[in-house]
Amino acid sequence: MIDVQDLVSSASAGGWEWFGGVDEKVQEALNLDQKKSNEDQAAIATAWADFAATPGGQKALQQLFDNTLLRTVFFVQLGLDPQSMATYGAFREGQNSVAHLIARLIAEGRGETTKPRDV
Repeated sequence: MIDVQDLVSSASAGGWEWFGGVDEKVQEALNLDQKKSNEDQAAIATAWADFAATPGGQKALQQLFDNTLLRTVFFVQLGLDPQSMATYGAFREGQNSVAHLIARLIAEGRGETTKPRDV
């Protein structure tokens, strides 16, 4: 059993080098998991790019972007309380985050570089 106090003490005294002391089997498992995750990400990005290349995909994505990224996120309407306006703004920003993720995956699947989203 690992003593948590010893673990914290050795981590704080060892600097960043402490993280390099991971057991080889654990490191191999982490590397394998990371490789699988990267392969899955590439496959998903390619699938979105393939979908975006079809006429139906273009129409569906255009409707999605019209209703999310191309629409106002936050507005002030007389008569609404600030809590309701903030809730609506957060809801809309959540929708935009999903649409932006899809757009980023399409670009990635096409081999294009993307800039980080300004938030």
